[in-house]
Amino acid sequence: MAEPFSFKYQLSTMAKERLDPSEIGVMIKLSIVNNAISLTAGEPSADIYPIEELKKAFSTIFEDTSLLAYAKEDFGLLNLREWITDRMKADGLAPEWVEPKNILLTNGAGEAIDLVAETLIDPGCTVLVEAPTFTETLLTFRKQGANCVGVPSDDDGIIPEEFEKIVKERSARFLYTIPNFQNPSGRTSPVERRVKILEIATRYDIPVFEDDPYHYLSYDGEAPATYLSLAKDDKRVLHSNSFSKLIAPGVRCGWLVVPDAIIPHLNALRISAGLTRPAIVQQGLFNYLSATDFKARVAFLRDVYRVRRNGMTEAIEKYLRPLGIKTNYPRGGFFLWGEASSVGIDDIPAFARFAVEKKKVGIIPGSAFYTRDEAKNGRDAFRISFAKVDPQTADEGVRRLAEAFREYKK
Repeated sequence: MAEPFSFKYQLSTMAKERLDPSEIGVMIKLSIVNNAISLTAGEPSADIYPIEELKKAFSTIFEDTSLLAYAKEDFGLLNLREWITDRMKADGLAPEWVEPKNILLTNGAGEAIDLVAETLIDPGCTVLVEAPTFTETLLTFRKQGANCVGVPSDDDGIIPEEFEKIVKERSARFLYTIPNFQNPSGRTSPVERRVKILEIATRYDIPVFEDDPYHYLSYDGEAPATYLSLAKDDKRVLHSNSFSKLIAPGVRCGWLVVPDAIIPHLNALRISAGLTRPAIVQQGLFNYLSATDFKARVAFLRDVYRVRRNGMTEAIEKYLRPLGIKTNYPRGGFFLWGEASSVGIDDIPAFARFAVEKKKVGIIPGSAFYTRDEAKNGRDAFRISFAKVDPQTADEGVRRLAEAFREYKK
């Protein structure tokens, strides 16, 4: 019997060489298979979705049959883009030049990242990213053929001197940053550092791509001013955001603030990826947002996640700190970062599999968040997510993790 067709000679370079399985996805699946306490998934908790409000918001959308046709507005439903523009300006996220025409509605923030990659990346060019940074973004940039170079960071995010050192030696298409409550590290860059980064970017003629989906999830005071607002009329900053963390990830609606100079280019690429995005979803979201006290929704989310953040950090103080495990204290978002070099572990990927299989607790290895050339820098690090973990579960999960560290060292 002949062997099934294998596509051996038809696979693209992109499929064969540029993409690796997501370590996050692998560990989430292992947590499920092993019935483990999962400290892995960086997603909102289903128990705080606004279910009844969404049911009401979506109950009348089929009365407007035009929503079932191809959308007539290039960048998405105008009323939702107007709401986003007004909200961003009211909250100080956007400068005056940002108008509804600059707001592109996307299939989650992931599509915004993909469109920026297609617009600005040529195979072989250099893109600068924080070290560490979000795994899926690295995959997206690499898929497009970018050479991703990590810029060293500390507890305040990108180190300006390191950024300048790199751009002095090589040209870069843009700098990608998650400045607030970063995924994976939980770090936040203070305003003073953002201003320095912008000054360097201006001096060396480099755009900044600001990914800010956690902006409103601040638990100890407000998040600092965005790069977008700090840059004012310079218009070198692209800014992506999402409703995933504020409402529910399954609605798959994000947005990208697009400077005027690249609107036609992004629009052409948007069309090539699919004529329209679902106007029905966008209208339902607009109905929900119009009927909702947004500030009250944000306050509710902050209260819930603050309790979970505190529960996780208290469990870490109780179980991991006595072992010498170093972790940071995130002021918002979903994540915190740990380092285990002090306990003699320099192969966290192997340890993570031991922990999930033997102690039934899942974490994400830090090496997943570095470029291929720099993965060794995360061999002793790990990410914990507290978004879906109540304090009691956090206590048990971190207790199991401490047991895993003690036993793995033997």
